[in-house]
Amino acid sequence: MKSIKVKRILAAVLAASMVMASAVTVSASGSDTTEPGVSSSESSSSSSESSDSSSESSNVTVTYAQTMSKAADAAMSVAGTSVRTSVAGVYAAQKVQGVAVVTPLAAVRTSLGLAGNQTPAIIIYDTDESKSYRAMECVNAAAGAIGGTVVATMNIDLGAKESGKWVALSSGTVGLVTGLPKGADTSKEYCAICVQPGGVITILEDQDLNPATVTFEVQAGLGTYAITAK
Repeated sequence: MKSIKVKRILAAVLAASMVMASAVTVSASGSDTTEPGVSSSESSSSSSESSDSSSESSNVTVTYAQTMSKAADAAMSVAGTSVRTSVAGVYAAQKVQGVAVVTPLAAVRTSLGLAGNQTPAIIIYDTDESKSYRAMECVNAAAGAIGGTVVATMNIDLGAKESGKWVALSSGTVGLVTGLPKGADTSKEYCAICVQPGGVITILEDQDLNPATVTFEVQAGLGTYAITAK
């Protein structure tokens, strides 16, 4: 993985305890399946309409996540090209032109150290200052350090499922291809800025030659990833 640790980050930002928009575990009605919920404008607006009932708002969130779910080997449109994603999950990012896991499934299982009936799973959704304030402080500081401009930001949780339940992971990576947002300047170079809990910041260089996409490695666990023009 090509990565450069950012050194010139505001000390106050890194010293602060990073508060990320952690995915909240919600249970589907009548099922023992649990997984992090998706934070999105669609689910937020739906939840506000039923704010008088916490159970109702949880069910709305789960329903939205289910509608954005994709099975392993599903065809994804990434910058106008069909790409099959190797990992099942919730693909709810709307500000980019598609995302897909490009690492073969067998290699994903090996990288994540999965065993038995564990299967890899991923949850991807848009985020911003209102949802991940501390993470975005780190993103903006890192972008400034490299003279970059952030064009889209996603929260990504890479884990696994076992017997229908979410399993949090802390080691391993997968390759993810992301289509640039509509209207992005394809003449510029792009990278991804990764912010992990605790304020660990890494610059992930683009691993493909397509000017309309960015391919980078996603770390196991929860992280904020900002697509950045340099």
